[in-house]
Amino acid sequence: MMELNPYFAVSSGMGSYQPYSYGSGYQPPSFPVVHIKGLSFNYTDIDIFKFFARLDIMDVLLVNKNGRLFSGEAFVLFAGSMQVEFALQKDRQNMGRYYVEVFRCKRHDYYHAVATEVNYDRIYDNDFHGSPPPS
Repeated sequence: MMELNPYFAVSSGMGSYQPYSYGSGYQPPSFPVVHIKGLSFNYTDIDIFKFFARLDIMDVLLVNKNGRLFSGEAFVLFAGSMQVEFALQKDRQNMGRYYVEVFRCKRHDYYHAVATEVNYDRIYDNDFHGSPPPS
């Protein structure tokens, strides 16, 4: 009779192996964006770059009301999730004379703000006339 070696035990089925599942406690990295509120109406993206000095900023979106007026809010996209953690430490710190609030933000909120901005730009773009009609 042949004895089984415990060092070479192999499961006969797939068991609980799930290659694309996050059930084992692993969470995918969050989208590296923050939402800022309380900005002065004359701030620019340069002011935001200075506020988050030494962090890797990929994009800054200043939110406008009705396509023209700055709302005092912005979205800042960073190079990675760790950058967001450092950015959140700046919550309720002064930026000039005003204190600003820095919030964690979801991907769809950022994309919605971008889409809204693109749609307003298209509405007020007087140089865009579309394709000429077929002749």
